[in-house]
Amino acid sequence: HTHQMLANTARRSVSRTLASGAFRTTRALSDDPAGLRKTLGEKIPEWQSEIKTFCKEHGHKSLGETTVNHAYQGMRDLKAMVWETSLLDSQEGIRFRGHSIPELQDVLPKAPGGEEPLPESLLYLLLTDEI
Repeated sequence: HTHQMLANTARRSVSRTLASGAFRTTRALSDDPAGLRKTLGEKIPEWQSEIKTFCKEHGHKSLGETTVNHAYQGMRDLKAMVWETSLLDSQEGIRFRGHSIPELQDVLPKAPGGEEPLPESLLYLLLTDEI
């Protein structure tokens, strides 16, 4: 019974938000899924080609030494994986696609009257590397 009541409340809340038009002036992923597919369809082959070329040129180079302690006690400060969408710096904090959180708060779209960026705009940035 409680689950159904929560689901109904959530549905009403979403319906009211959508009916208010709060998202009409911002780009949301659901506004144009074909556009997102097209954008990713253009970008992914480019990224794959860049990675293939990079690996061909630099694949033999060492990134450092990994120890048994790293495997058991954590990989802190060990460059062991490429993750292009975000970077966690111990001094600056997290950056998404090269942008700090304060920078993104300034440039990402917000709902009319809103103070913070829409979650969809951050997801779009992470997926496409475009603001």
